[in-house]
Amino acid sequence: MKQDHTTRQKHRTSGIASSPGPLPYPPGSDFLYKPRFITLLTDFGLSDAYAGVMKGVIASINPFARVVDLCHEVAPQDVHAAAFLMAASFAYFPRGTIHVAVVDPTVGTERRALCVEAGDYVFVGPDNGVLSIACKRAGQRKIVAIEEKKYFLSDRSRTFHGRDVFAPVAAHISAGVSIDAFGPRVRSMKRILHSLPRIPTSGRIEGEIVHVDSFGNLITNIDEETIRKVFPRINKRGLVIHCGGRSIHGLSDAYGEAKRGQALALIGSYGLMELAVRDGSASVTLGTKRGGAVTVERLRHRIAHIQRRR
Repeated sequence: MKQDHTTRQKHRTSGIASSPGPLPYPPGSDFLYKPRFITLLTDFGLSDAYAGVMKGVIASINPFARVVDLCHEVAPQDVHAAAFLMAASFAYFPRGTIHVAVVDPTVGTERRALCVEAGDYVFVGPDNGVLSIACKRAGQRKIVAIEEKKYFLSDRSRTFHGRDVFAPVAAHISAGVSIDAFGPRVRSMKRILHSLPRIPTSGRIEGEIVHVDSFGNLITNIDEETIRKVFPRINKRGLVIHCGGRSIHGLSDAYGEAKRGQALALIGSYGLMELAVRDGSASVTLGTKRGGAVTVERLRHRIAHIQRRR
């Protein structure tokens, strides 16, 4: 028999209340004054209620958790972009923060759900590589397969594990539950290969675009340390960067140094070289997206001489 709205709503609410069980800390304990942070990284967007519902589930289990919306505008199903953002962001949060990533194209299949202790943090999400780069950088220590259903919502769907699995698990961790309570330890997780720049010959770096941000900036896998190592005696203005059939002379210090519509290269806030266009999109202007090739070379003497005269 088809349920009416009131009946369905009562069932959904009772599922939230009954599934998690009692809070794992006694009322009035010191824990109440030591809330932990939980970050949420998803591809849910902001036009639907998915992200908000996850926060509601967390609050229902541990109202003292501090939830931070890291990002909900990852392109749909773009696990690589989510993995990059998580790896670039996790270390800016306090020790003990629980980082939740839900970019999950294979939700409802046999793919595992994981909880990982790495460095001073805990990571929660699907076993599709979204956590792998961050966990490697943080110093992976323990991986647990999330299988203990008493920590899930009782009315669990096959399409919204962010609400029904990952949010309640993160909330319970924030309330003091050890990750060992969620299931057995496992030895490995699926990984996204993090490409490194190549140095095929002296005075040349070959890299690639690893992320395109919302401004159309092209973030590469070439870090400042690599540039200094390969070009120890060359001023940053004495370099030339090739990408998308275009050449950019020198590294700038700020976006505003370029003229409007002009392409430039600089070391961005991620500590990586990025290509940008003043008041525009480098991705559009250079016709390049993630995976595109980038090279850095020494500016030839003749060109450098002309540049100095200008």
